[in-house]
Amino acid sequence: MLRKSTVIATAVAALLMGAALPAAASPAPHGAARQVTAEPSVVDVTAANYEQVMRMSATRPVVLNFTASWCHWCQKMKPYLQQYNTADNGSWVWARVDADANRAILQKYGVRGLPTLINVQNGQEAGSRMVGYDGPQALRTWLNNL
Repeated sequence: MLRKSTVIATAVAALLMGAALPAAASPAPHGAARQVTAEPSVVDVTAANYEQVMRMSATRPVVLNFTASWCHWCQKMKPYLQQYNTADNGSWVWARVDADANRAILQKYGVRGLPTLINVQNGQEAGSRMVGYDGPQALRTWLNNL
């Protein structure tokens, strides 16, 4: 925990002084030179803000994360999504979709199993989906290919 706090403090100080960030502990995504915007990098998606999230996908990839509180594998994957989103400096938006509360969004994408990750760019599904959870390395590889 102390190391994580030190890394975060160093990154914030570097940003405030306009210096380059030190290398992240986990591998950087392919083409990681994206600049972080003022938009949030973690969003809970609902019917009310779905269109706003789709507009965000015009400037950086959005990862729709279909999840549920009762889903064991969703909960196993969650800390890694948080870790990788932080390590990637918000270069992609982690858009969490509660499958129980947002059935219409679930049906729109034809999601049949949890967890499901969908890459959205320019308001449309782009690339592959990741269904299920095969461990942190498989997740990192999928995110690197956004």
